[in-house]
Amino acid sequence: MSALGARRLGSLRHVTIPAALPSLVAGLKQGWAFAWRSLMAGELLVLVAGRSSIGVNLDQARFLADYPGLYSTMVLVLIIGILVDAVGFGTLERGIRRRRGLLV
Repeated sequence: MSALGARRLGSLRHVTIPAALPSLVAGLKQGWAFAWRSLMAGELLVLVAGRSSIGVNLDQARFLADYPGLYSTMVLVLIIGILVDAVGFGTLERGIRRRRGLLV
């Protein structure tokens, strides 16, 4: 069977994968967001003694009432999430849309 004149691997390479790419990137973006939130929740729930991590820093700042340290760590987590989302996936999505003629 042929699609747009391509057969088998040509059809996969030139038709199917390019058509699925926007949905694939959207799924990766959603997966990243879920994984980042899960990692942050896990960091807060499981504190490993003797190891420094974001969760340990947040817990120590909370315990010692170091509110500037607590808020700065929270802002750092927010900035990392936004940067990966906007810079990483945003750039990839814009490139795909531009190649498809959906973005000028």
